[in-house]
Order: sequence, then structure tokens, then C-alpha cells
Amino acid sequence: MWESFFGFKKTPFSDSPDAKQLFASESWKQARTRLEFLAGHSGVGLLTGEVGAGKSAAVRAFTASLNPNQYKVLYIHFAAGSSLDLLRQIAAALDLEPAHFRSDLARQISASIQRLHQSKKQHPVLVLDEAHLWPHAALEQLPLLLNFDMDSSRLLTLLLAGLPLLRRTLSLQIHEPLRQRISVHSHMEGLSREELDDYLTQQCKAAGVTQPLFDETARQTLYQATKGIPRKVNKLAMTALRMAAERRQQSVGEPLLLDAVTEALL
Repeated sequence: MWESFFGFKKTPFSDSPDAKQLFASESWKQARTRLEFLAGHSGVGLLTGEVGAGKSAAVRAFTASLNPNQYKVLYIHFAAGSSLDLLRQIAAALDLEPAHFRSDLARQISASIQRLHQSKKQHPVLVLDEAHLWPHAALEQLPLLLNFDMDSSRLLTLLLAGLPLLRRTLSLQIHEPLRQRISVHSHMEGLSREELDDYLTQQCKAAGVTQPLFDETARQTLYQATKGIPRKVNKLAMTALRMAAERRQQSVGEPLLLDAVTEALL
């Protein structure tokens, strides 16, 4: 395998890295700071970014940092459906047997959220990942779940994560009630050119290799091909290293990197 050829102890450039392989880019730091604020002040947060920019990793890190004795995370990943389907998923995340009708479901969820605060002293954090894929009718349900005691109590934290399309969706007049409640905004960008060099070094070092494996021309080409989007960087770097191992080359130069761009279908 190509990992053993270079002496890696584990696979670098994974899309599901462990804590030691997470890279603190400026975009990541900004998102983390704002999500920490959201956790401490409740309300509604919006996290957007291009495909592969690291939104899901940021969400995982955010929810993993929450004390389970104080917070109950309700993670909802997109599943094609209606507003009723969304409420049913939220009810299921709350360990409820979902009611049949929408109005009953909404009351059921609200009552469960209040019980969490009163009996377990837990604050629920509802995360809607890939939120840009939910229909307008589903998003319109969310402000109803945030109304407690005529808005005098913040018993639910809501985090919407998705592609930039989500911002355009929320700019529509029908989503004014939800948009007004958003107190934290964060948009994740790709790595800068300087960050890319540090990212390549950090990923290799975390996997057990300290010597440089990409020369300057390869790094520049890699950045131009990926625009610093972490998922694209990971895919192209792994493809290049695999091809280098196949050719018995100890490092990656520009010619090999260009071949990898073609094979990786970037």
C-alpha cells in the first residue's frame, strides 16, 4: 500500500480526521469562536461554506465540545421530505413517539424541550445539517419551535449549516421571522496559499511522516487546482501520493501532480 511506501503510520488527508489531524485555519478559528458564543448565549446560528470547506467537521467539533450533562444535541441530517418529516425527525431525536398531526407534533416537541430544562437541566441544541436542501415549508416551521413564553425564554439553540444557497434562501421575505432570530453568522472559506503549506506538513506529521513530500511547484499547482478547499486538497494529495508510490517516487513534483489532477477528476 502507498501508506507503507512513505512510512505513514496511518492514512493522512482523511475526510474524517481525528483530533490530532484537525487544522486550525483562520476560517476554522472564526467558525469555532462564533459557535462557542452561540453555545453560551443560545439563539440561532448560521454556518455556510462551499462543498468540502469543512462545515461538517466544524459542526462535529462544536457538538463534541458541549458538556452532555448540560446540553442535548439533536442532530438532523437532510432527508428528502416535507415540513412534517422534519418535525418527525426532531421528535425522534428527542426520543419521542411522533404524533400524527403537525400541530400535535409541534406541541409535543415544545413540551419535551421544556421538560429537558425543568427536569434534566439540559439545554437542547438542534443542528440542521445540509439545511439548504430542506423545502421552504420546513424552514418556516422552525420559528414556531423557538417561541417560548412569547420569546422571553431561549430554551432551544438552533444551528443551520449548509451551502451558500442557504443564505439566499433565508433572504426571502417568507423567512423573515427566522432570519431575524439569527445572532451568529459564519462562512467557511478554503485554505489560503500559506495555510496550504502548513496543512500539508501537519497532515503528514500527524500520520507519522516529517520529511516534505510535495515540492514547491507541486504545492502551487495543488492550490491552483483546489482553491484551498480541504476536501479537494485531501483527495488530490492522496491521489498524488498513491501515484508517486506506484512510480516508486519518494516525493511529488509538478508533473506528477498534474497527472493526479486528471485522475482525481477535479
